[in-house]
Amino acid sequence: MIVLANMLDVWDAAMWRASCQGGLAVIAVWIVCWLVPSIPSRFQCWLWRLALLKFLVAMVWTTPIELPLLPAPQLVARAPSEPLLASVAATAGVLFDDHKPSQSIQPLLILFVVWVVVVLWQMARILTACRHARRLRNDCRACINGQLLDPLRRFSKLVGLTPPPPVLEIDGSGSPLLVGILRPAIVLPTDTLSRLDAAEQELVIAHELAHVGRRDLLCSLVAAIIRAVFFFHPLVWFGERRLGLIQEVAADELAIALQKQNPVRYASLLVSIVSKLGPARTVPAMSAGAVGAHSSLKQRLSAMRLMKPVSARIVLAYGLVLGLIAVLGLVPWTVVEETAYAADQAAPKETTLRGKFVSFKDGVLKVKVQDDRSDVMKESEWKVADETKIVSHIRGIAKEGTARDAFKLWEPEAVIAVKLKDDKVVFVEIGIKQPTDKVPDRRPDAAPAKVVEKVDQKTKTERGKFVSFKDGTLTIKANSGDLLANKIPENTKTLIWNNSEGKYTPAETAAVLSQAKVGTWFMVGVANENVTIRVGARKGTTTGTFVSYKNDRLLMLGKDLGESYTKKYGNNLHFNKFSDEVTVYESIDGGDYKLIGSAKETLPNVKEGTIITVHGEGDDNITLIQIGVPKKK
Repeated sequence: MIVLANMLDVWDAAMWRASCQGGLAVIAVWIVCWLVPSIPSRFQCWLWRLALLKFLVAMVWTTPIELPLLPAPQLVARAPSEPLLASVAATAGVLFDDHKPSQSIQPLLILFVVWVVVVLWQMARILTACRHARRLRNDCRACINGQLLDPLRRFSKLVGLTPPPPVLEIDGSGSPLLVGILRPAIVLPTDTLSRLDAAEQELVIAHELAHVGRRDLLCSLVAAIIRAVFFFHPLVWFGERRLGLIQEVAADELAIALQKQNPVRYASLLVSIVSKLGPARTVPAMSAGAVGAHSSLKQRLSAMRLMKPVSARIVLAYGLVLGLIAVLGLVPWTVVEETAYAADQAAPKETTLRGKFVSFKDGVLKVKVQDDRSDVMKESEWKVADETKIVSHIRGIAKEGTARDAFKLWEPEAVIAVKLKDDKVVFVEIGIKQPTDKVPDRRPDAAPAKVVEKVDQKTKTERGKFVSFKDGTLTIKANSGDLLANKIPENTKTLIWNNSEGKYTPAETAAVLSQAKVGTWFMVGVANENVTIRVGARKGTTTGTFVSYKNDRLLMLGKDLGESYTKKYGNNLHFNKFSDEVTVYESIDGGDYKLIGSAKETLPNVKEGTIITVHGEGDDNITLIQIGVPKKK
């Protein structure tokens, strides 16, 4: 259902976008042609073609191309207050409601089904018209009239048609016409042909060859397909009719140039041909007649008054303008700030990995890093330059050095953090910073994780992942990234989660702390100088629908409210802040889950109503988030 709703939302947004942008393009072209009727018809024809093509381009091209043209802001913008952000978001949701799934998909589904049915019906009509044109062509025979073949070869050479299209004859009367999208042919009714003199026959050949050279039948087919897709849009029908008329005018313009005739003489011959046609034959939709519809004949004759020779320089100028209009009008663009665009393009990717020091030899640093999806420690290595800054925390004192000498002070298993920019090591911090440190961290762009001493608090519970146990001090890392150091007295009570029994069981403190793996979930409770350590917790998952992610906190609507590690208020599930290591995997259209990034990077972009599954153990130890539903095995 979610997939169907998303598909309908995409279709709805695409049709609205295309209808608005394409409609504006049609109106703009009509205004230009009305204000400047002296524009040569061949260029007016291309304007109408681009206007109709805008409907299709706007429907399928969803991502605009960014243009960094706006100047950088001169003032430093302050972060807006939370109520202001909420009001802006609400306004944006009303104006551009493309980020929320439809509350009820039934009306939109009905519209989509009706649209599909009508589009298929319109396409069937187009195919039927093509079959009728093909059947008419099959009923014809080759023309052997030498009086027609001579101007055919002469005009075809001028238009650039090699070989020239065939000329066919068919019994009966009616208008001469052109049939065939890929292999066009000129069809001449024998009765009509017998009534035309040599000059009129030459006009017919020139006009039909003009249609062939301009690919008018192919453009008419594309326009018919666009009209079938946007059958509900009146401006599409209007644009298609205007395109058909201007194509006839452009063919007249080219035929006059081929014959080197005066437009007045051409118009009189055209009127004479109309008077000699005889009873009209049914003309297939996918064809072009030399005379065209009688309703457009008056407009064609009126347009001939404005026809005049155009120099090569003017043709080149019109061509450049058309090319510019095609690029700016068809391609979707968006203007962004120049500095912001450059920063986005040039900003290096930064990440910080934490684990245990293994070795440093020949400029290669080896570190064991915990896998995000398991408790397994994987060994990774990086090339470290000798001048790379290293901060070592030794007995509560932070010392700066370089890779050349700093790593000599450390044994394997020491806690280490490696900062990478574009997979290149730029900073390393090793050891645990104690609360007695007086030396400030001089890293250029970040501060080390804070260490908070909790032994003075009378009643407090701290949760996090195990980092180390040394000199009677247990250090764990909270979700916030802070390192929490707790002095562990001898009377500490330690409990380990037993999965088989589903409860905590007592254990020896010294053995547990000495054998604990980095990343193991710990809860340290301090109550009146009595310390209780709980190691591990029930692992579980909670599945529901996404509601919001604000201030690094997730709110979702629970689907299964059985035993859960979340705090429940009614049917809403609230989660505390996630750690930086929580990763998000996504399943698209029922496919396998794939890693898409961290929770802080991806959750702000999730749509409300999306299915989401949260994995974890304990109250605050969220380990993995999955978006979507995987395919069934």
